[in-house]
Amino acid sequence: MEEEKKEAKDMASENSENRKVGKKMGDGIFISKKSLWLVAGGALGALSAIGIGKASKKIKPAVVGAVKEGYAFKEWAAEKIERVKEDVEDIVAEAKHAYHKDLEATAEAIKKEKEILEKVEKEVGKKTARRKAKKEGE
Repeated sequence: MEEEKKEAKDMASENSENRKVGKKMGDGIFISKKSLWLVAGGALGALSAIGIGKASKKIKPAVVGAVKEGYAFKEWAAEKIERVKEDVEDIVAEAKHAYHKDLEATAEAIKKEKEILEKVEKEVGKKTARRKAKKEGE
């Protein structure tokens, strides 16, 4: 009797271990929870694929409309970006032109200042020479 009880306990512990790992035991198959979730997920995926196939006829016009609006928005945004880009290019071109014009004006002003300073130096030199001549003549 004790041997039978011991065998029953061993079988019960083996059955619980087999259920955890999913081994075949005697009359049935014991499936682990992970395997059960995998099978359930696969079945759900198959059903959803079938459902999407049937529903796609109803959903397709809405999806096409949404994609069309998305494409129209992309075109609108691209046009606006292109306009802004052209405006920025125009502003940069005008700024470069103004910079070079100012640079030329500055160069001309410097050239005129040099000419004036040279004339002033000559006049000052002449006046100092005259004063020296007057002092020597006296």
